[in-house]
Amino acid sequence: MKATSQTVGLLLAGGESRRMGKDKALLPIEGYPDLLHRQLALLQSLSLDRYLVSRHQRHGELPLAGAELLIDQNQGQHEGPLAGIAAALNACPDATELLVLPVDLPCMTRDVLESLLESGRRLRQGLYFEGEYLPLYLPVTSSLRSDLAQRLGQLSSDKSIRGMLRRENAAGLPVPDSLVFTNTNTPEEWQACQIRPHSF
Repeated sequence: MKATSQTVGLLLAGGESRRMGKDKALLPIEGYPDLLHRQLALLQSLSLDRYLVSRHQRHGELPLAGAELLIDQNQGQHEGPLAGIAAALNACPDATELLVLPVDLPCMTRDVLESLLESGRRLRQGLYFEGEYLPLYLPVTSSLRSDLAQRLGQLSSDKSIRGMLRRENAAGLPVPDSLVFTNTNTPEEWQACQIRPHSF
């Protein structure tokens, strides 16, 4: 890596949590105040250059040690993860690579994220896990910045993670362990997840 490289870790925690009925990021989890702090600690274990947390203004602000909080002020259409990624890149003009983690994967491990990061650096290519578009690794290119700027705010444009990865010619890696991708969108899924270890 060049001395001028800047690796940014982005935690996406601004979802609407409609099926959960409450803010998923603030769900209590063993060993941490909440899921948000668990996922931030996981990212910070990788010793990246900057850490950002994307949140919507409806969730309010909260102190986060060692991370910068990005507040989505959009009152209109919910533009999903792409809005958080675009906000992170706007806040980090010197970013050269981005590692993105969603808040609602409570069984995700450091080994899986580290393998994603190292593989992306080695291949110099955007990467994700097959069938699981988050977490993801992206080299920050001018084409990525341009694509996000063009699509956000346009009602008819494709704002999916899948579409962005396709346009950036990202590749899928084999899933190392399906359990670490256990998603928690509903109270039932959250309860089922509690029987699994949350250490990383």
